[in-house]
Amino acid sequence: MELTIFDKLGYIFKYITSSFLGIEIFILSVLLFLFTVLNIKKNNKIVKIASSILCLGFLIGIAISYHSYALYCIDSFIKVFLSYLYFPSMVTYFFMMMITTGALIVTILSNKMSKSKRIINSIALSILYLCFMCVAALAISNHLDLSVAKELYQNDTLLAFIQISNLIFSFWVEYTCLYYLYKFLEYKLDKKSS
Repeated sequence: MELTIFDKLGYIFKYITSSFLGIEIFILSVLLFLFTVLNIKKNNKIVKIASSILCLGFLIGIAISYHSYALYCIDSFIKVFLSYLYFPSMVTYFFMMMITTGALIVTILSNKMSKSKRIINSIALSILYLCFMCVAALAISNHLDLSVAKELYQNDTLLAFIQISNLIFSFWVEYTCLYYLYKFLEYKLDKKSS
């Protein structure tokens, strides 16, 4: 189906104005936009709370209205995630390595990061780089086309490197999220007590 940008915008406008749900979603989006703009201008706590409640209300409303579809989406997400852990795609793997590279650069350059976080980052990210370099070396030495999933899944060594690095990356992301949540809560509690 070959559509111009104006045809696509026409379809979107037609959908938004043709049903009550479309108009309701449009009004909620405009309200969210206005709350965001007000927050940028005034940096007000009430605006922050109202926009957060609006976002949560929107998600809860959709989850309640379309609960069977919401459960289906959650189920599909879990299946895709687990499928990726066992049958990874190289596109996602290279994206993961770009995140790893950025995190490693931040770890090297950061003066504010604690010593323990820097050590854990250095260990985890170095292991991820080792796995990545081994994957590249295996692909080159065995003349594998990494864009062909069949070749990827037939080489057990290559698949083992990718799956182990996915596992390490997942643990590192979880640790990083928990670390920054702890730091945030520690900062808030210190601020309240002083």
